[in-house]
Amino acid sequence: MNRVKVKINGKDIELEKSSNVAEMLIEREVEGSMFVVEKNLQIVNKEDYITTKIKENDSFEIVGFFGGG
Repeated sequence: MNRVKVKINGKDIELEKSSNVAEMLIEREVEGSMFVVEKNLQIVNKEDYITTKIKENDSFEIVGFFGGG
């Protein structure tokens, strides 16, 4: 796969081997379950990570949730 230029959390990034959201999360080393992925202003359901394709110039926000007390 060719490199794809995207924006992740406001930063321009080149992905080397990601063709879908699930692969992007692995490539970016995003772990755990307490986060949400937004693609082009739309929240992506976790069950759709594998089928949600990445295209040139897509914009992503990856937002984690943290608890405290």
